[in-house]
Amino acid sequence: MKPNTKNKSWIESSIDALHHFVRSFKNFFKSSFLSLLVITIILLLLTQMDQAFTMMVDLIEGGWFSLLLAFFFINALAIALSHYPIYTYYASGLNNSGDYTEWHEKNPIRFWPFKRYPIFVFTAKKDTTYVPDNWANYLRYFIGLLIHGVWIHFIISSFKPNLIFENFPFAIVKGIIYMFLVIPFVLYIYIKEKEVRLKRVKDKQNKPIPEQVQQENIKKLRALYKRLGIYYFIIALIMILLLIVTIFIGNFSPGGFFLIILTSYAFIFNYLFFRLLRTKLTLVKSMFTSAVALPVNLFLGIFSGMQKSENYMLLFYFNFLIAFVFLLFSTLSSINGGHLVNGIPILLAFFYFYYFIIASLGKYFFVARKNNLQKTKRYKLFLAGTAIAVVLIFITNFSNVEVTTHELDLVENTKSEITEQVFLDSLKAKQDNTLFFIASHGGGLKANVWTLNVLNKLQKSTEGKLLNQTIALSGASGGSLGLALYTGLYKEDGLDFDKIQKKIDVLSRQNYTSLDLSLTFGLDTYRKIWPLSQRIGLKDRPYYAMIKYQNNIQNTPHEKLSEVSFRDYWKSAFTKHGYFPSLIMNTAGTKGNRGILWSVKQENFNDIFPYAENLADLENNKTLPYYQAVSTTNRFPVFSPAAKIKGYGHYIDAGAIDNSGLLGCLDIQNYLQTNRKILRDKQIAYIEIINSKTLYINYLVELFKTENNFDNIPKNENETDNIVVDLQTGLNLDKIPGYLSDYINNWEESQGGNIRYFKIFMPHKVSMDDVESFFGGKITDAEKATLLKGFLAEKNTVILNLTEKPEKSFFDPWEFYEPTLSRHLSKSSLNYVHAILNHPLLRDQFKEIETLVNTQVIEENKNPETAF
Repeated sequence: MKPNTKNKSWIESSIDALHHFVRSFKNFFKSSFLSLLVITIILLLLTQMDQAFTMMVDLIEGGWFSLLLAFFFINALAIALSHYPIYTYYASGLNNSGDYTEWHEKNPIRFWPFKRYPIFVFTAKKDTTYVPDNWANYLRYFIGLLIHGVWIHFIISSFKPNLIFENFPFAIVKGIIYMFLVIPFVLYIYIKEKEVRLKRVKDKQNKPIPEQVQQENIKKLRALYKRLGIYYFIIALIMILLLIVTIFIGNFSPGGFFLIILTSYAFIFNYLFFRLLRTKLTLVKSMFTSAVALPVNLFLGIFSGMQKSENYMLLFYFNFLIAFVFLLFSTLSSINGGHLVNGIPILLAFFYFYYFIIASLGKYFFVARKNNLQKTKRYKLFLAGTAIAVVLIFITNFSNVEVTTHELDLVENTKSEITEQVFLDSLKAKQDNTLFFIASHGGGLKANVWTLNVLNKLQKSTEGKLLNQTIALSGASGGSLGLALYTGLYKEDGLDFDKIQKKIDVLSRQNYTSLDLSLTFGLDTYRKIWPLSQRIGLKDRPYYAMIKYQNNIQNTPHEKLSEVSFRDYWKSAFTKHGYFPSLIMNTAGTKGNRGILWSVKQENFNDIFPYAENLADLENNKTLPYYQAVSTTNRFPVFSPAAKIKGYGHYIDAGAIDNSGLLGCLDIQNYLQTNRKILRDKQIAYIEIINSKTLYINYLVELFKTENNFDNIPKNENETDNIVVDLQTGLNLDKIPGYLSDYINNWEESQGGNIRYFKIFMPHKVSMDDVESFFGGKITDAEKATLLKGFLAEKNTVILNLTEKPEKSFFDPWEFYEPTLSRHLSKSSLNYVHAILNHPLLRDQFKEIETLVNTQVIEENKNPETAF
């Protein structure tokens, strides 16, 4: 007998309700931990990495197929993530539910080999007194709504950089969208509670409900199901229409934003009604027998087979098969240089693929243990497979077996490199007054594309004189890759700047993110497990990415990277027109030292590059091929694998030490200054190519303070845990670049024109939120905040005038989207790069550099802003 609740106070009832909810939540969390973990990882990957925002924009701007796949896998994940936890819940006996269910083997597919692998489903025992925990089920179904909510949050975050500069209240619109995400869950609970109430045969005091009342409740329940069937049909119809419109008409615009949000909401309600009606589809279908209701009858009939659990499980197997085929296609395309779809459906497909495998194995383990199937062949096979996997992982990680997954190839040095003396003689012979050093910051494909476009712009405006007067090119990560690729473009096309620009545009449009994702979560992971970790003919993802670069530069398809050595490849560029700047590839060693490849055959490496490893001169007259050497500098930690050089260790992205490339340039200049006959009294100019939005914000803040004579802008810093502070400090890549920048700036001011310094920023639109995020707190001085808002608005207007039509309608697509740190840029991002090169700040800098290239007189910087 249940205790009498009539005499309980509202406080006691509230405490009981809270206790029941906490117990339900614990049971839900135990059974749904894997699903919640998957959603958390997806949330972090899609919203904490700017690269994902560009992928979303490209998803909308690109072909319909990728967008359709993205919606498909989001919906597949919603159903799977919310369904599989129920097997853990009942099979493991959570909430004392062990005796509530009966488990059955079903074989919905009768042909080989699937007929040998049954599907396990459960049914509730008849005449059981067990009362299911409804709140645990509500929370489980909420998982499906949660993944849809993550998807909508991702859409909002991706559109935000453009929406906040439109003439409508973005903050209010965003708040309303988030608020409406709660409505489906509340509606689901309301309907389920109503359904439970109408099904009761006993009241809360455990007394039988009168037969007449029960009959009335049955009628109300049938009426409820009929209404739900109509609503489901209408919602499904709206969802299909919105999906078609979004795929074929939707674009990257304010109108397109609302269209894709509405489509996503339609998918949420479709999921909701599917969940409510799945186990009652045959019953509800039978209620629509008239000619007028025939469409509803036919619609429900399509899904009525899923009322049986074994047929419903086939849906998950079918989705798994689609994910497998899609990922196999993406992997083969990555290796063979084929077409790759957007990275978002690839990422979602991987999550579905792995979740299905883990959840299915977990389900089988619990069911087998509950039903005493440990002696069956299938269970023994399951244990054997698990044991083999554990052994292989143990051998891989704890035995002395060399892993060659990310090992670079080595080639012979030809002994015909450009020697240091030849290079120095070419510098001595130069009659130009100003010689340049060019450094380029890291930043993925964004840095690569920015570097290529800035270099070609300067080359074209100086008729090729700039690089002829440049001593060295040095960069980090994507910036270093841009410098290396321009070397290849110069080698192939010399001073044909228009042809080079066309190749740059082709290079920029390549989809390196999808290649990375396909191999990161696929082959590159499996190949780390012994014996696949040995050299078996396949290469890692940086290798296949470099093939894309190589083939576009040479305009010829190759399945392998060139084996021409780093120095010999650069030598071809050097001899093209009699001179080309020396090229420095920077990378970071695991011992904290630098790994450097200098294109010139030096006499004494340590005299030039302190605390560095010479990777261009390896033992036994070995060296690295050009493109594999270049790949060493473009391997961002965690997301890219470290390059292994046999006998020398592992090397990662140069940004871990110096994300600017300035250090390599300073090394060369310091070395050259030991011999007065080389540089003599020539003017030295540094050009630093910067793509970082954070550094541009810092520039704007310092400029604002200078213009207004402010020493400081007061702010109330956000309190941050010491561990987070340590991570933020350690992971900040601007420490050494910031020091070097101030060092060269101070040097310029003290040298009376002998040193010039140009920081070529990529201008970005900057909001107050951006500045306060940069500060890590709110600005507390209202007057200064108001002045800063006006200052930012003025700077943003300059960019908006370059990148947007003055009178754009609600459905006119944005043609420009600020590039993010990524390996795949949308069409609008590439448009932004081209347009922003005409920014007044950059035009002044380019003009000043052109003047220095052509002048024969040492000139001081009379307009300090051109340095920035």
